[in-house]
Amino acid sequence: PYSYAPDCFPSLIEHHVHVVSPDTLPGGGTQGEKGVAVLFCDLDGFKAINDRYGHHVGDAVLVEVARRLTAAVRDGDTVARLGGDEFVVLADGLGREDAEDLGVRLRSAIAPPIRVEGRTVRVGASFGVSWAGCGMTADEVLQSADQRMYVEKRSRSRSHRRVG
Repeated sequence: PYSYAPDCFPSLIEHHVHVVSPDTLPGGGTQGEKGVAVLFCDLDGFKAINDRYGHHVGDAVLVEVARRLTAAVRDGDTVARLGGDEFVVLADGLGREDAEDLGVRLRSAIAPPIRVEGRTVRVGASFGVSWAGCGMTADEVLQSADQRMYVEKRSRSRSHRRVG
């Protein structure tokens, strides 16, 4: 389900099914370890859309991005908008490769042009992946995923990011 606030986030962490987070193992875990993957998403090029076309177009873009993210995840996964152009996806039972594949799939879902009021706009997305480890607070997990998102955003050249 899609929500505007990560209200379910603490309960998902408290009831996770993994024994060890892939993030906490030496070398970052192996394919066999699974955990609650947290994908922090920041839209690339969204500010330009808001500035050029107005907040009503930006709002329509956010609604479409939320729809696309929700359509691209499994039934038990959660998509939440944190605010502005930031989203988070919670997906339990994923290993490192699965979580990275999910990030690629979500980025691809966002990439196609969006039609709003007769205009075609594009946004891209940067994702940071982290895991909810035993004893971590929701803030700690989100901060970790947010930091990884900025590393990912900086690692891609500007030409590989979609803009309005």
